[in-house]
Amino acid sequence: MMKNFIFFDNKKVPEKVPVISIKKMFSEPILYIPKIKGNNKPDITKPWYISYYFRNPFTGEMEKIIEKKGLNRIKTITERKMIGNHLRKARLRLLQEGYNPFQEKVESENLIDKEKFTILEAFEIALKEKNKTWAEKTRNGNKSLYNQFIDWVMKNKLGEKEITKLTKRHIVIFLNEITNSSSNTTRNNFKRLISSLLSQLVNDDILEKNVALKIPNLESKPEKNQPFTKQQLNSIKNYLVEHDNYLFQFMKFVTYGLMRPIEICRLQVKHVDLVNNVILQAETKTERANILIIEPLRKVLEKMELHKYNSDDFLFTKEELPGLWEVKRESSKTEFFSRRFKKLKDTIGKEIRLNQNHGIYSARHTVALDLYSSFKKEGLTDLEAKHKLMTITRHKSLDGLENYLREIGASLPEDYTKNYTVDF
Repeated sequence: MMKNFIFFDNKKVPEKVPVISIKKMFSEPILYIPKIKGNNKPDITKPWYISYYFRNPFTGEMEKIIEKKGLNRIKTITERKMIGNHLRKARLRLLQEGYNPFQEKVESENLIDKEKFTILEAFEIALKEKNKTWAEKTRNGNKSLYNQFIDWVMKNKLGEKEITKLTKRHIVIFLNEITNSSSNTTRNNFKRLISSLLSQLVNDDILEKNVALKIPNLESKPEKNQPFTKQQLNSIKNYLVEHDNYLFQFMKFVTYGLMRPIEICRLQVKHVDLVNNVILQAETKTERANILIIEPLRKVLEKMELHKYNSDDFLFTKEELPGLWEVKRESSKTEFFSRRFKKLKDTIGKEIRLNQNHGIYSARHTVALDLYSSFKKEGLTDLEAKHKLMTITRHKSLDGLENYLREIGASLPEDYTKNYTVDF
């Protein structure tokens, strides 16, 4: 078959030049933001994620990849957009540098003879090992910090360098950048995480020393839940009675059982013994404990008619009735009630002077202060009052209780005016 040719600069070339098709390996990542029906505003209650297409090396087809990277733990629309776009750009940068989401993780059998690890590989190994022992809350809290640090590592082209090339100076530069835009507490949290991962690498004989150990923490004042005043608590009660009776019911377990929100969310029907007035084996911060059901709490439980439900049903669910409540993250249960309390703060918080340190848990501190004061007014000595309070707050030591009381403001002395001999 004759081919058609044309002449160009006296040279014979094919009239039709074949084009070699180079298949695109990935699409540019996008930030998916769900919208509220009707007003097209971002919906903070639904999952946000980064998505892109990558060509599957086994099938040759473009497949959609979805990554959340802890994005949905960010509480505000503005911050979530900012972090989301940051993650989107970071993922694009990694893709451009050759990242392949289909590439298998380094398996344990491949580590046996491996002697050199890149910074990225080493930190991935350390994180994987640490996640085996960290509690869910710790894992979730560290994930965002870890992603931000790794993003900085990649941005500064350190990811493919050997882990032995990571210096104290590198970490200090990163922490200084964090300090410029965040609190000392946040900076110290980053340092704690990095040091923990490097210690894991030392334990695994991947590193000889932890270069972060000698980096000092900056002085910080961690923000803690602040007690409500009695006036604030009364205003909260009035609001909840009118606008959110379910949160009111939930908070009664805080005020009358001195329970933490996560402990309440763990309660099941089988834990409640109304015959002997005790909540059995409640899973607290450090152990399982029995909690006395005092009369005001008993009235709440009787109204819930728990005898109508299965023993494994949770007392509190998003359906506002006892039942099953399965979630991927246990913390999402407490977040459900925190969002409801935030609505209260948005409505009356300014009026009654609530601040960022006021939350559902603040009610527990208010009650602890009230009981401590009451015991002393009954004539108990300071030590007697503390020993009695320990059985209620479930602190394991007197030192622990005293630290707790100092933190929530119970360390003020009684009025000592009568002891003055100075007239100024």
